[in-house]
Amino acid sequence: MGKKSAHTGLSPKDRSMNIMDKFIRKNEAKTINQPILPARRKDPNVPINLWPFKDQVEYYANLTDDDAFVETYRNYADWFNAVKKKSAVYHITFISMVADKKDIMQQMYADKMWPKVAVRELQKLGVY
Repeated sequence: MGKKSAHTGLSPKDRSMNIMDKFIRKNEAKTINQPILPARRKDPNVPINLWPFKDQVEYYANLTDDDAFVETYRNYADWFNAVKKKSAVYHITFISMVADKKDIMQQMYADKMWPKVAVRELQKLGVY
């Protein structure tokens, strides 16, 4: 049989785990009695979905049509894809039909025309 050592302490692994457990318990005990922090306030750097619910409801209730358009279609590509979907035409066919009407399409986006209205306008122009 092997020689029995006189080692009576914990292994380094057990000691480090005990230290971490003690640290976690201490921090939990500290934070449990802390007052709840107020919700994030309106700030241009904070996304709207992190605002307090009351502020989100107020923001969306006071949204104008132009603001809603910008919120929904942040760039021309998103708007163009929405118009393409609303047209119910095969996407490659739609792209080839409006290829020569690019300036009209960009003007519609600049005028903040919703996709459904833009499709009706394209139909009036005889694009398809």
